[in-house]
Amino acid sequence: MSLTGERVMITGATGFLGGALANRLLDDGAQVRLLARSPQKAGRLAGRGADIIEGDLANSEAAKRAADGCAIVFHAAAATSGSLAEQRATTVDGTRAVFEAAADAGVKRFVHVSTISAYGYLYRGDVTEDRHLAHSADPYVNTKREAEEVVRDTAKKHGIAYSIIRPGQIYGPRSGLWTGQLFRLARLNPTPFPGDGSGSIHAIFVDDVVEMMVTLATHPAAENETFNCSADPTPTWREFLQGYSRLAGHQNWLALPVSLFHVVAGLSILLAPRDTMLRDLPDLLDLLQSRTTFKTTKAQERLGWSPKIDLEEGIHRCEPWLREKGLLR
Repeated sequence: MSLTGERVMITGATGFLGGALANRLLDDGAQVRLLARSPQKAGRLAGRGADIIEGDLANSEAAKRAADGCAIVFHAAAATSGSLAEQRATTVDGTRAVFEAAADAGVKRFVHVSTISAYGYLYRGDVTEDRHLAHSADPYVNTKREAEEVVRDTAKKHGIAYSIIRPGQIYGPRSGLWTGQLFRLARLNPTPFPGDGSGSIHAIFVDDVVEMMVTLATHPAAENETFNCSADPTPTWREFLQGYSRLAGHQNWLALPVSLFHVVAGLSILLAPRDTMLRDLPDLLDLLQSRTTFKTTKAQERLGWSPKIDLEEGIHRCEPWLREKGLLR
């Protein structure tokens, strides 16, 4: 699907996913407007023709200027670190400000980027979109869940259509965590990991996430609906990491005792401050070892969407960027 000629607003475009979306929409011929706290970081996109409105999520006036005249708003910005109060101010209050601005502008649809982390860390097996979103000690989990509630409540208040996407671990060129950091781990010879790596990683290539976001902006069946966006079936951690280690020239694996990590995780509950991810380490460790799939059956059946980039191709597409960053020689 295409948004050629449409005026669209994007938050978070100086980040990995928002930047990939902005480039895709510019390629499609959309009129792209970005709300950016640092216009300098958006310089490359400005050079491609994007319109930059300076301001952060809490700046309602800037959000209104950015949304004015737009048909679609893509909200990809969120806090990924900081205290609960800090993340709530950005992720929850910021979502409210951007959606209110979108409502004032009379947009056709508000596309909100959530995360599979909103489910919490306790589910195992197949997880579908109708599962309850759990409370967690992790501020990121809680604020992303709260932001979804803001989207639904504000949409009902103003009668504005929305769509919510819950991506898994997004990797690809320019992904600092799921490509850059995990490649650094994978190139270690042997690659250390808790256990044999047979648990699931919910990896999804960035272009597949962008494709779903564009689909959600226009598809009738996406109106006021939520969709998982993850690998289905999932690769294992060993398959994923050894895709990177293969680029580095080895396939050696060092299975570290899981029991040792359980001891550390148990201590974290006793010593970690309240409302920090450290208190969730035991659940995270168990999730790391489990076979869990965030099902995408709903997106496949209702939207005709399915991932197009398999793991082998996705890893291959990361190689030029890893060389450019000096991580791979």
